[in-house]
Amino acid sequence: METAMRYLLLVALLATACSSNDGGDVAPVNPAEMGRPLDLERARSASQDAPDRAPDTGSTSRVLATVDSDVITYRAVLLRIGPQLAVLGEDAQKREVVDQALVDILRDRIMYHAALEAGVTMSRDAIDEERTKRVKEIERSGGTLGAFLSERGMTRREYDEEIRRGRMVELYMRSAIGLAGGDPRVRPMTDTFVAPGLVRSYWERHAELFTEPAHAKLRVMSVKVDRRASDPKSARAAAKSRIERAQRRLRAGEDWVPVYRETAPKQAEEDPYGLQEIRRGDRSAVIEDFAFTSPKGTVSKIQELRTAFLLMQAEGAQEERVVPYEEVQDRIRAQLAKVRRQVAYYEVELQLLEDAVIRPDRREDEIRALLSKSRRALLDKFGL
Repeated sequence: METAMRYLLLVALLATACSSNDGGDVAPVNPAEMGRPLDLERARSASQDAPDRAPDTGSTSRVLATVDSDVITYRAVLLRIGPQLAVLGEDAQKREVVDQALVDILRDRIMYHAALEAGVTMSRDAIDEERTKRVKEIERSGGTLGAFLSERGMTRREYDEEIRRGRMVELYMRSAIGLAGGDPRVRPMTDTFVAPGLVRSYWERHAELFTEPAHAKLRVMSVKVDRRASDPKSARAAAKSRIERAQRRLRAGEDWVPVYRETAPKQAEEDPYGLQEIRRGDRSAVIEDFAFTSPKGTVSKIQELRTAFLLMQAEGAQEERVVPYEEVQDRIRAQLAKVRRQVAYYEVELQLLEDAVIRPDRREDEIRALLSKSRRALLDKFGL
């Protein structure tokens, strides 16, 4: 009997709770009808629907732009440059930094979407491996991952997502510009080949970059006179005797380094080899004349100064010259290949931009102008 009464009481309580809505017939909220973040933000900030309500410019969920169906909020900017913004005082500076960060994010997302469409993926193990590398770099600088994330207001999941997107973009772009080590599912969209003729042409057109000014190398040791000695004349004689012994040893064929370090130990502590390189006009006429006119290995006369004695050994000189093409062609080719890779990167971005839908429209125009200008500048500078 008691059990039955408890059951009836429970049913009555449940019925009362279901019929009560604290304010009339209010239908329960349907989560499916709550809307996406972009829709909610537009509804919240649209002045035509709510003229008395200004947009919340401080909201981290404030929508700044979209790439296809990807919404870029102010939080995405904070995750990227939050610490940098925190130290800026002027609003104009902050707006400029935020604007630049937004453009960079949009460029990254365009490439990320292309990687997704091409089927590029990142395994959990690959993300863990990349995170481990980054954490080691942070710890090498004296920090920790926890402090790094806290400074940026970033969660561990957001950090891993950043790694995933970044690595996918890297793999996609390597293949897209025709380099090895990318993703085999991505077809090259351009190439980074540097024709041999361009290498020599660059050397011929930029002789000033490969002109070496006249220079000479020499070794110098100095023996100072002990100015605190009670007998200045004896102190000067002792210093001269030491430098003369060094001169005799060097002219007898001994190596410079041991003689130098024994004769001028204090100088050798700061400069272990006593080797200098000078150009025309750098030093006194006596030193310059010896360095530029003496055969390599020549030991100089002792130069007497007021407080010290100097001894030099010539190490060879070179008059001004244009470095021959054969000596620099490999270096030029490597430099131009690096530039060509950057040009190819811009070219791929420009192609991807044509298929992307970016809002507001002016952002797309800004990115196109930036990429085109950067590409043109490199082509003109290096004659590619």
